[in-house]
Amino acid sequence: MANDSLNKTADWAPGTLDKTRKAIGDIDPQEAATMAKKLGGQVLNERSILVDPPLRTAVHAKRPSSVPPRPPHRTSSSSSGKPTPDTHASRHTAIKHRRKNDLQTLPPKLCTEIDKLMMSSEYQIKANYGIFNFIRRFQKDGTEKILPAFYDVTLKLYIDHMEAFITVIKTLIQMAPNTYKAKIAGGTDIKFKFLRTVAGWTMQDIKFAYGDLFALPPPLLVCDLIPFVRAVYRPLMTVYYYGSSKIPKIIKEIYADEIIYPDTDKEKLQALAKEAITKWLYIDTEIIRKLYPLLMRMCSDTYEVYPAFFSVKVADILQFIGLHKFDLLLPDKPKAVKAPEQKENIVREVRGKRDETVTTGLNLLDRLFPEAGFQNLDMHPDLFPYFQPLYKFDDGFNILSPSNPMQVTVVLLRIIEDLFQGCRNIAFVEDEEDNDYTPRDSIDAVLDDWSAYRENVFNKLYAEPLIYFANQIYSQSDFESSQFGKKAITALWWQTQYQFLPELKFKPLALERPTNDSKYPPLYKRVDFVRKYLTGIANACDAVAHVHGTVDSVRNPWEHYRFDIPNEISKRLDVLLGAQNTTATTNATNANLLKYTLCIVAVLDWWINNSDSPAYSVPPTQVCRISEEDGKPLFSVPERHDQNKLFADAIRTAYQKK
Repeated sequence: MANDSLNKTADWAPGTLDKTRKAIGDIDPQEAATMAKKLGGQVLNERSILVDPPLRTAVHAKRPSSVPPRPPHRTSSSSSGKPTPDTHASRHTAIKHRRKNDLQTLPPKLCTEIDKLMMSSEYQIKANYGIFNFIRRFQKDGTEKILPAFYDVTLKLYIDHMEAFITVIKTLIQMAPNTYKAKIAGGTDIKFKFLRTVAGWTMQDIKFAYGDLFALPPPLLVCDLIPFVRAVYRPLMTVYYYGSSKIPKIIKEIYADEIIYPDTDKEKLQALAKEAITKWLYIDTEIIRKLYPLLMRMCSDTYEVYPAFFSVKVADILQFIGLHKFDLLLPDKPKAVKAPEQKENIVREVRGKRDETVTTGLNLLDRLFPEAGFQNLDMHPDLFPYFQPLYKFDDGFNILSPSNPMQVTVVLLRIIEDLFQGCRNIAFVEDEEDNDYTPRDSIDAVLDDWSAYRENVFNKLYAEPLIYFANQIYSQSDFESSQFGKKAITALWWQTQYQFLPELKFKPLALERPTNDSKYPPLYKRVDFVRKYLTGIANACDAVAHVHGTVDSVRNPWEHYRFDIPNEISKRLDVLLGAQNTTATTNATNANLLKYTLCIVAVLDWWINNSDSPAYSVPPTQVCRISEEDGKPLFSVPERHDQNKLFADAIRTAYQKK
């Protein structure tokens, strides 16, 4: 036993035995045994080299032949002398899975939230197995796996669109007359800075990072995408903080500058400007937004909703991508205006007025979605069977009772969200000054934030507590009457009043009042603003409609409206307004799109801001769907699938009547 223990001792340095064998040369086995007897001593083992097995094999892995050697790293901020994080790591010749500890360690609850976001139908970064998602926890790296379609298809599309955007901006510069090129080279206006910034972008680092992904053994993990996400966001963030919604306006201004030169190819210039705007909108709505869960996982220690994440975590984002605030294109600070003293006896305008615009909006909704129930909202029709197949709402919407006014609110939110996608291509002109000297909203801010009222304010602050409440009363018959149950339903009422329905009256069943955790202004205030704003534009358009005259608040009211991505509303509007007619006589104009949007916004304004609307005609006690058979929560009802047929039949009937 003593000899065995000695023989297992590892005292020789690595490589010692091999060197000794080479020095002695080849020896016959019998001769070796004779020498061992004569020399005696102990036989010791050689210490092994402490190398991680996966790392050892990875050292010999080669970059695919299609990917050229990485050049020296150049960025807009290289003059600062501050190296970009992971600069050396991105140039490595050995390709391996990034270690999980490359990602910051986060609380399990936070990881679960971000994980759920990545699995959602909107982002589709990770696979979603529904009720079987728990299986992923029993798989190796199961919760970190990226969908192959995401990096095979989606990321490739992102690269193509970014490259196309850079190309079209460089072409706009190249087409410019020499005098305008001189302004671009040295001008201090924001539009010239923008052109210089984008012209300096390269796709080299992004393509190398993307190519490195395919040298890794599948499946890819979240941590494997760190270099790629960093490479993508690094150039985009240089212009994002100027205001993503302002960039199309910059491009239109550049187009207006160049079009006045006599030798300019006007048709080509117009096509380039439209392509540049389209590509940027794709970058903003698809790339910057759809990669945000990955960016949040890589650099944030808290969960932040989109787009608030980019303002709340700006310091963490810049540190992650290796930029300084001086590298960013930022808007000029507005001049402070001293507010005069408030006048007494201010007459407040009543919100949510039921007028002809609301009636027109209800009729329009009935034309767009026949038999959905918009003509009899006072009867509280169940909108779930009709709209769930169209919009695929997240969990929580299915639980809403038809008597709960939140059901109609969410549906109208989603319909207006579709309309706003077309409104993004309308060139709004907003006043720089506040005539009333009070903080005011802006249409650009509303367009940016609108989807957050459904995705975050409703889904996070209302739907999640509602799901908890429904599950509890389903499993515990006395939960609703318990102190915890009273606290839960009271919290739901408060959130409804905070965010959506300011006229909701209820008697609290618990003394504790929850905090208002929303990072957005209440929906009822935004809706009131949008209705007033669009009313002014609609009136201005009507005044000059007969001659297609100029409208101060909109630059392109008579252009054909455009939806970058078709949706449920755009398809139906195309039929109602004859969008196939692209001539000057078409009804499918931005002006008409604004009028249709105004009418439906007016319906939502009336629904939530008017205390006499049907939203406030029933007690708030029944928040979730209840089964008539056993009195327990009902989590689903049969859906309808004849929506498109109903619409087509209604159009056919209307045509025959004409």
